[in-house]
Amino acid sequence: MNRGTGRKGFVMRKILIAVTVVVAVAFAGLLPAQEVKGPRIELKEMRYDLGKVAQGTQASHVFEIRSVGSDTLVIDRVQTA
Repeated sequence: MNRGTGRKGFVMRKILIAVTVVVAVAFAGLLPAQEVKGPRIELKEMRYDLGKVAQGTQASHVFEIRSVGSDTLVIDRVQTA
């Protein structure tokens, strides 16, 4: 008798793969996150939309930047979009 052949075998393989993925994801959530060594930046927000600004009007926004790594954070360049 050939195991795993035909429609029933195909469905069983799909179920086995799905169960394996679910178990792997569940265990991955239990593992402690590895600490990133070196400088690391954390921003509360990556973008901010000022909306429509009339020509000649000054507009500004303050971004909160934190250094949360294990080494000194150096910001070499800042660009606008």
